Amino acid sequence: MNEQVSSNSDATQSEMQKQIEQLINCFNHLNQAVLQLQQPSPSSPPQTPPKNPPPSTPSRRGPPPALPNEFDGDRSRGPAFLRSCQTYVLLCPESFSDDQTKIIWALSYMKSGRAAKWAARVFKWEEDNEAAKFLDWDDFKSEFRKEFCPAHSDVAAINKLESVAYYQRNRSVDDYLDEFLDLIAESGYTDPKTLVVKFRRGLNPDIQNAVATMTHGRPSDTLPTAWYEAARNIDQNRASNEAFRSVHRTITPLLRPPTFSPTRPLAPVQAHVKPSPGHPVPMDVDWNKRKAPTAPPTCYRCGGPHTIPNCPRRFDIRAWTTEELEAEVSNRYAKRDAVPLEDCPSTTENCPSMTEETTVVEDFPQDNE
Repeated sequence: MNEQVSSNSDATQSEMQKQIEQLINCFNHLNQAVLQLQQPSPSSPPQTPPKNPPPSTPSRRGPPPALPNEFDGDRSRGPAFLRSCQTYVLLCPESFSDDQTKIIWALSYMKSGRAAKWAARVFKWEEDNEAAKFLDWDDFKSEFRKEFCPAHSDVAAINKLESVAYYQRNRSVDDYLDEFLDLIAESGYTDPKTLVVKFRRGLNPDIQNAVATMTHGRPSDTLPTAWYEAARNIDQNRASNEAFRSVHRTITPLLRPPTFSPTRPLAPVQAHVKPSPGHPVPMDVDWNKRKAPTAPPTCYRCGGPHTIPNCPRRFDIRAWTTEELEAEVSNRYAKRDAVPLEDCPSTTENCPSMTEETTVVEDFPQDNE
């Protein structure tokens, strides 16, 4: 029995010794392989790191979007405020961890008017109930539209499109088109023919006629965008033509002869002599009312020291006034239309001055006995 146990132990030790030797051999082989990999091969030259490594390209970020303006609760400004908030959220999603952060950020811009009161009620409700009032961002936008966007905007837009309030009149096509597109979006009209009819009805008649009577490239009545583009082009062409005409338009001034207004010299002011003993000075109460010396006559036609009838330029037609020219023309027409006496016929039937029969009354009539 003892011999069998000793033989088994010897066999076990020998097996273990063999396994240890195999492990040592494997370790030696691995060590040699690592050393060979660390040593450079003679065929390939040693690799040197580049002197100027390429710079790492930093992550670029676009310019920050504009922040929304403060909102006071005006319904006409509600859609614009909501669009500005939505734009910022879409451009900077990394700034908001969840929807509740977006909602609180939007409420922070409601600082006056009805909006401030509404935001205060929201915060008070969340504080009392210890929960969020809105489920997500979409729920907040829905409640915001109910409170601060125009009610029944589609009905108002339809009523305006059915009236003449949206017509272009004196506005440019761009301004008219901006309002028209807003009304179409709010009214919900989608039929292309209806859009073209509404657009043509409100368009300036001159522009509408120009587009409708185009011989080449007339837009189809089922393509609203083609009508928009054609109206824009005609409006811009008209504006350019008007600017060209205004630059080359000349205004001929009315030429009139210069007029001279005669001026009278002021009478010299005479100071009173200071009275002295033995040389009294009488009181001159009416000295200021004394008639000033008359100035020599001045001709208003040439400015000379003479009257108008004696002006040497009275026969020069270039120095005449408008009244004198009109009087001369009237006199000449009157002389041309006058009928001389010798041209009048001798008979009483043709002469207008002798149309009536004249009777001769004798100074001493004879009595017929």
